[in-house]
Amino acid sequence: MKLFYQTAIILLIPFLCTAQSNYKPGYIVNLKGDTIHGFIDYREWDTSPAFIKFKYSPESKITKLSPHDINIISISKNAEYQRYAGPITTDPTNTDIMIEERDTTFRTDTVFLELIQRGKNLALYSYSDNIKTRYFIGEQPDYTPVELIYRLYYDFDKASHLSGRTVNEDTYLKQLFALAQKYNCITDLFIRDIEDAEYKEAHLTHIVSMINGISKKKHIKTTN
Repeated sequence: MKLFYQTAIILLIPFLCTAQSNYKPGYIVNLKGDTIHGFIDYREWDTSPAFIKFKYSPESKITKLSPHDINIISISKNAEYQRYAGPITTDPTNTDIMIEERDTTFRTDTVFLELIQRGKNLALYSYSDNIKTRYFIGEQPDYTPVELIYRLYYDFDKASHLSGRTVNEDTYLKQLFALAQKYNCITDLFIRDIEDAEYKEAHLTHIVSMINGISKKKHIKTTN
């Protein structure tokens, strides 16, 4: 039995070392605007990280940093996050937990948004928590994020008490269409594509790429 445990531990050592070796070269930008290079523990988070672990060198101590401490996280060839302080919608958009009336509630928070694309006109970001994934848009020159709004709810007919309808409130399409008009990007192709655009990263990235003048070939190359 003792030999079994010793063998199991030996076999696990490479796995444990790999699991703990997630520090990637990158940099942070602090609240003063100073850029500091170092190493960041990158985990490919399913939800947006509340904090990151940062080392100034491979041998230095770990420092935990939240969006209250830094403005930007850049992890070489992996991801970039930006500090955001402002309103965040809190209504669910999951069909499995359909709400029965329009919900405009939000919270004010300071979080990290993941950068999806930054171009000559717009930047697209995402933020995920245990409620849903939201997307944000920012305009040049400072690319300040504003949430792209999408709501999904069941509009119950209180008068008849019998039926109602599912409402897909696609305000995000109106927001993007207004930006396309501002940057003179309206074409027949754009109109067709935006009419079909769902509130999903691939769809929104495609629309933002068109507004940024990024070709489909270049977009695919830079996102894969």
